[in-house]
Amino acid sequence: MTFSATDAAFEGFRVVRRHPLAVVFWAALHLVFLAAFFGVFGSDLASFMAATETLQGTDPTPVELESLSPTLLGLFALAAPAGLLLGAILNAAVARAVVRQKDKAFGYLRLGADELRVLAVTVVMFIVFGVGTMVAFTLVGVCAGLAAAANAGLGWLVGIVLGLGAVAAVVWMMVRLSLAVPVTIAERRISLFDSFALTKGHALSLLGMAVIAFIMTFLVGMLMTVVALPLTMTTGGLEQLAALDGASTLDILRAAGPAIAVYVVVNAVVSALQQAVLYAPFSAAYLGLKGLPQEG
Repeated sequence: MTFSATDAAFEGFRVVRRHPLAVVFWAALHLVFLAAFFGVFGSDLASFMAATETLQGTDPTPVELESLSPTLLGLFALAAPAGLLLGAILNAAVARAVVRQKDKAFGYLRLGADELRVLAVTVVMFIVFGVGTMVAFTLVGVCAGLAAAANAGLGWLVGIVLGLGAVAAVVWMMVRLSLAVPVTIAERRISLFDSFALTKGHALSLLGMAVIAFIMTFLVGMLMTVVALPLTMTTGGLEQLAALDGASTLDILRAAGPAIAVYVVVNAVVSALQQAVLYAPFSAAYLGLKGLPQEG
C-alpha cells in the first residue's frame, strides 16, 4: 500500500466535507458534556476563578496557592474520567468516519464495544507515556546530577543532551503507537503492537504528518476564536463568573447565562472540528499502510 504523509495530514478536512453533519453530532456531544460540567461544577468554577483573580498581580504565598488545590483537584478528579470517555467516543467516531465510512448514522457516534476498546487503549497509552516519560527524565536527572558533582558545566551539558534524547525517545514512542486507535476501530480488537509493525520505517513521515495536522488544528482554533470574538465581547465573557463566587448554579446561569452559552457552543464547534483535523490523519495513514479493513 502507498502512504503519503502530506495527503493524510488533510484527511480531517475531507471528513468534514464528506459528512458535515457528523461535525454537528460531535459538537452536540461536546455541548452535552460541557453543559453537564457547568451544571455540576458551576459553583466550584466560579469560586476558583474568584480566588485566582484575587491572587492576580500579587506574590501569592504557598498557603494561598495551597488553598486552591482542593477545588482544582476536585474538578480534575471528577472531570478527568468523563473527559476520557468523551475522548474515546469521539476518537472512535473520527476513526470510523475514515475506515468505516458506511457506518455514518448519528455522525459515526456509537457507545459500544468499539468505544470501550478505544477507552482501554487510551488509558494504556496514557500509562505507558506517563511511566516512560517519568523514567526517562528521572534517569536524565540522575545522570546530570552525577556529572554536576564533578563539574557544574558538565552537569548542564549532560542534562541538556540527555534531556533532548529523552524528548526524542518519548516522541518516537508516541509515533510508533499512533495508529493504535485506527487499528482498534478498523479491526475491532485491542492492539498496540500492530501499530508498531505498521509504523516501522514510517516514523519520520508520520511525525511530519502529525506536525502538519497539529498546525492545522491550531489554525482552526484561531480562526474560530476570531469568528466568535464579537459574540464573546457582547456577552461579557466568562470573566464575570469571578463576581459570582458563592452563588448557586442557578444564580450563575441567570446572571451569566448568555456568556456561558456562547462559550459552550463555540468550544463545542471548535473542539469537534479540531478533533477531526487532528485525529483523522492517523486513520488515513492506517488505510495507506494497511488498506481497507474486512467488513464483518
